[in-house]
Amino acid sequence: MVPWSTPDLSEITLVLKALLDKAIQNSSLPAGNITTSCDSPETARTAGQCYLTLYMLHIGRDPYWRNTPVSGPRPQLNNAQPLSLNLSYLLTAYCEKDFVLEQRAMSIALQAIHSSSIMTKSIIQSDDPSSPLLPNCEFVISIEADTIEEMSRLWQAFTVPIRLSALIRASVIFIAPDSAMPLPAVPPSVANLAVAPDPAAATTPLLFAGGGLQSPPVPPSADPSQITSVTGPLVAVGGSTLTIAGNGLDLVSAVEVFLSVPGTTTEWNVTNPWRQGTEPSELDLALPAIYADPATSLPPPPAAMPAPGLYNLTVGSGSFRSNAIPLVIAPQVDGVTNPPLLEPDASGLYRIAGAGFLPSNATTLKFGTASLSYSTATTPGAGEFNVNATGTAISFKPPSATQGSYPVLLAVNGFAASTGWVVVM
Repeated sequence: MVPWSTPDLSEITLVLKALLDKAIQNSSLPAGNITTSCDSPETARTAGQCYLTLYMLHIGRDPYWRNTPVSGPRPQLNNAQPLSLNLSYLLTAYCEKDFVLEQRAMSIALQAIHSSSIMTKSIIQSDDPSSPLLPNCEFVISIEADTIEEMSRLWQAFTVPIRLSALIRASVIFIAPDSAMPLPAVPPSVANLAVAPDPAAATTPLLFAGGGLQSPPVPPSADPSQITSVTGPLVAVGGSTLTIAGNGLDLVSAVEVFLSVPGTTTEWNVTNPWRQGTEPSELDLALPAIYADPATSLPPPPAAMPAPGLYNLTVGSGSFRSNAIPLVIAPQVDGVTNPPLLEPDASGLYRIAGAGFLPSNATTLKFGTASLSYSTATTPGAGEFNVNATGTAISFKPPSATQGSYPVLLAVNGFAASTGWVVVM
């Protein structure tokens, strides 16, 4: 479980003040005229008034949370971890000429702190039902053991004489880093395509080679500069746009585009509507957004994307084909946010929307390094997942795990989705 966090330390002080206010209001002791304050103790010195002051005196790093387990599969920078703090408060009671009321005010405060040593959401809301502060917090408040010598040295920092006081500690308080978790980088790639300018006039076809860039759909917040060329096969998902560089792609011998299954005779003519325009050095393809039905493989290309897997892409005319370039069709994951944190529903199930999922063992899901088991049950159990009949949704329940961040790695027929989610426990 990721620690809660607050953007404002004054929220902690206001929560503790509400605790003291309620304790004074509900006390069985004659509370008299007691006023709570969070200002420096030398400012609470009005004659005839009893003050109970809770002043934030010092902030320090918590030594035990400083080296928490890193988030994600690789070590993170220091500013990727939440800042863990211990807050020290000086609790003082002052009443100019009524020591009984002064000590009674301190008694009420110490009893309240001792009785509510773990501050939770329910305690905060019971102290102040209208409070919007710290909706998911949990921290400890305790009374520190200090000698009279230590307290005397502490009071030397103030301009008033020492008064009845105690040190209170609130811990551990978390402040989240300001930077958001980056989106997974989109993995583009380069490929070669070659055609013969005139296969009938050449005994040895002259080959022209070039590079290609794939651009699958990415969230609007993604940085387009993340799409860079690297060596490897093209990777596409439903709705992708492929731009393949080459030469002679406007020739009569290269007017058609074909997608085939390697090692078989299965081939689809995907020229219309995949091919977009005719350029001599560029082949632009707009792939369909839908995938074929996982049960019937209908509709076939070009109306829909085939099941995720490795395919060959060629151009040609009639029986002539150029050299083939590999094209990986990957499953599609929709709605990935920035940061890509996946939250469970009310039943504790995590749900992934997309397309190209196969309701069989051909779909694999990893939770961190743990492989989840495919299940045909309507509701998967711990460490299991299922796929709906249309291949557009996955539901899973993680296995028991320690706190940390776990990437959810989805693959179909051995080919991974280009984007994914992260689950934080």
